[in-house]
Amino acid sequence: MENDVLITLKGLLSVIESDKDIKVNLFNEQDLLLITFILKGYECLDDFLEDDEVTKIEIVNNTTLNITIDTSKNW
Repeated sequence: MENDVLITLKGLLSVIESDKDIKVNLFNEQDLLLITFILKGYECLDDFLEDDEVTKIEIVNNTTLNITIDTSKNW
């Protein structure tokens, strides 16, 4: 069964709530680290990154997330 659910980076980040500062490591589909930022500052990301599809979320610990997005349509 194919997964038709599309989660954009902006959609995901906009619904995460935490009293702690959450560090986000953002990777592309080739596992290249694009940027590391604190979740509360995600609005500063470029719009084209916010529109990318989230393909993987790894909870590293209670204050760090690794998120992989598909950037292949950006170029």
